Amino acid sequence: MIPVAPHTEGGSLCLITVGLDPVATETAKQAAMQDSVKFLSAFPGYPQNLSHAQLEKQLEGVEALVCLIDFDKGRDLAVQAATNLQPLLNGRTALIALSREENPGLILQAMRAGCSEYLTKPLQAGQLSTCLQKLRARWLSSPLRPGQAAGQVLAFLSVRGGAGSTTAAVHLGTFLARRHAQKVLILDLHPHLGHVALLLGMGSHRYNFHELLRNVTRLDLSLLNGYVAHHSSGVDVLLSPDSLSETDLISADALGQAIRFLANVYHYVLIDCPGGLGELNQTTIAGCNQLFLVATPEVPALRDLARYVDRLLEWYVQPEKLKVVINQHESDCTVTLEQIEKAIGHPVVHRSAL
Repeated sequence: MIPVAPHTEGGSLCLITVGLDPVATETAKQAAMQDSVKFLSAFPGYPQNLSHAQLEKQLEGVEALVCLIDFDKGRDLAVQAATNLQPLLNGRTALIALSREENPGLILQAMRAGCSEYLTKPLQAGQLSTCLQKLRARWLSSPLRPGQAAGQVLAFLSVRGGAGSTTAAVHLGTFLARRHAQKVLILDLHPHLGHVALLLGMGSHRYNFHELLRNVTRLDLSLLNGYVAHHSSGVDVLLSPDSLSETDLISADALGQAIRFLANVYHYVLIDCPGGLGELNQTTIAGCNQLFLVATPEVPALRDLARYVDRLLEWYVQPEKLKVVINQHESDCTVTLEQIEKAIGHPVVHRSAL
């Protein structure tokens, strides 16, 4: 194995080569550098039992791996290497076959071994660059997998208007950013006139989250930075539209893709949800780590809270994912926490006077 010093700017997408000659290896390194991909290692031959153990130290912190394999030096050895490499990183490994032949039989054999792309010799940097960009886009739009390093997605939903979910999200977000130096994003999912910016004392912003979703297929860090508003607390914010003008309907698929991308950028993504259990909130609930249901201790709100809890459990939302917050619960409140928990059939994790 020829060790290669990793680039500092490569992020979490990395490349290794197996069986390539020195010229092709150098071309692969140049393509990786061009696309800000770390070049981890070059294996000139086909090491037997190539596995996680041989790459373990270099794979620390890596979220996705691309393996470029020469199928000409030894076809059976190449197939064996592909088979050994494919399960790495909980399946977040893509294999690219390289050969001088365009034989349909060989292409089929490479695909059966797990290769998702097939390049012909001589290796061109532009060819490999196109593959790397395609694979990066595919991973960004794919569901999070177990074991993938990602931030926490916390959703806040008021069971009635004025219960305080926006206030809870803003207070927690600024606390995490200021006191714990966490990288935090608050996403205002309301279709119009969300209050996150208002509570943070922020003025209007040129772009809003709805506009970002229209460009979700191009979403990367550079594009995201153009839509995010930065607050003095250190919190980043994706705002809702600040008017009652018509906006495009949000695609649930686009929302899910955006949430997955944001969870790989921030330590915490806090989502201020609109009321109800419509399609967008269902997508948010499916993609979040914890859902905070916020209610006040009045009878109408508690009745609604019980209905929300029942419906969410019917949808097989895990009970431990569901967190009930009772807001404005003062010491002279006539309804006790024990009575609330009995009425909704679920524990209260927090009470506050927000």
